[in-house]
Amino acid sequence: MTKTLKINSGSLIPADTIRFIRPIDAEERTRLVERYGDDAAGFKISIQFADKSTKLAVDSLDEVRGQGIGLVNIGSDRHVVASNIKEASPFTKDDAEKLAGDKGYTLNQTFRSRIETTAGALLSSATPEQVMSRRAKAMEANGPK
Repeated sequence: MTKTLKINSGSLIPADTIRFIRPIDAEERTRLVERYGDDAAGFKISIQFADKSTKLAVDSLDEVRGQGIGLVNIGSDRHVVASNIKEASPFTKDDAEKLAGDKGYTLNQTFRSRIETTAGALLSSATPEQVMSRRAKAMEANGPK
């Protein structure tokens, strides 16, 4: 499996620093163009890193996969690098109540699992079994060439 991701015609990113990748939809692209000008019209994906900073890229999810990066869809159109996933565990109602009570989070959707990655923890609408099955499939498809 590839250890780096090449984006925007040359920038190299270590794959293990990527928290998740998500496609940019038409509505968000319109906002980007309004804010940054016509140069922003070509962006297709947003990459979030372990430090929660983001980078926009003109490459598509399929182009990322074409570089040998296995991606796992964890729900809400967020894709995690398969090799970054260390563990998936159930996310319970008690966990949700704890986040809402202790930290004041408002959860807008139902999460079924908590995923530990090399770039931090994420919540997923997929079950732990689904996440690990998707990870295995992505690892198999993007294994050593």
